[in-house]
Amino acid sequence: MGAFSWAPPRLCRLLLPLGVFFLFLLYFSSRHLPDLPHSACIWGGRPCPWFGQAPPDKEDEEKIPPRPVSTEMPSYGLTSETPDSPFQEHQFQIQRLISAFKASLTPNEQILLQGYLSGWKELIKFMDALGAAFGLISRETQNKISIMEHHQRGEHGHHYRTVQSMVTFELANGLVGFQFLPEDQPPSGCRTLLRLHRALKWLELFLHKLRTSKKDGDPSQMCAEAYREALAPYHRWWVRQAVALAFLAMPSRQELYRIVSPKGEQKGQAMLLAAIGNLARVYNITQEVYASHGMLELP
Repeated sequence: MGAFSWAPPRLCRLLLPLGVFFLFLLYFSSRHLPDLPHSACIWGGRPCPWFGQAPPDKEDEEKIPPRPVSTEMPSYGLTSETPDSPFQEHQFQIQRLISAFKASLTPNEQILLQGYLSGWKELIKFMDALGAAFGLISRETQNKISIMEHHQRGEHGHHYRTVQSMVTFELANGLVGFQFLPEDQPPSGCRTLLRLHRALKWLELFLHKLRTSKKDGDPSQMCAEAYREALAPYHRWWVRQAVALAFLAMPSRQELYRIVSPKGEQKGQAMLLAAIGNLARVYNITQEVYASHGMLELP
């Protein structure tokens, strides 16, 4: 009897925060994400005319021609003796991450948004590899990427070629919204990118802590420390609690190194060093651009 007398209270203490977390996921996924323009939704390879309404029924869906699947992989400057398989395309590959962020930086330190967003798409794969609990963070990140890509495809898309040209254009046309944005105005590119910028620092710090950690290091603690330093000051209390629960489900240090490099920890550390260097360079230049225009604390 004594051996089991503590079990129900302890079980309740474990289940209660998990229950709150999953209720948060349901609420957040249905209420928190901002509305996207029609062109941000793709159905059958074309913009969704029904975006924000009910999707087409089965008969209408069959009328939409299937989107052709490209067999070519973006190389981002990589050379490989054997092309990636379709399965590998959806897996995180740190070499693609390194190449994308490296290619996003021009010799005169302009940051190309296309390369920047390509690097972030690889970071989403990394977050997905950390476990299902990171799915919410991945979805929010993908939402912001979609907003940026919508700007690039829009009427003023040529102004969204680099971070610097975007900042200049939105400031000159009153599109930044230092206090607030009118409801009928599309999400600001500068404000959207700032969210990605802050998250980039979080992942940079986490990868640095992982690389310099000891064999018995706890990735959940490393990730939490990086989050508290880079992102937590900008999040509400309930977001911080939900994110903290997600960190508890992270893979072990050994498993993370297998995600980074199947060739072993020594190779993984070298790849992490290269990735951290490229992320830091892009982050620092973006930080300077935003700081010079007083935009680091945009709402």
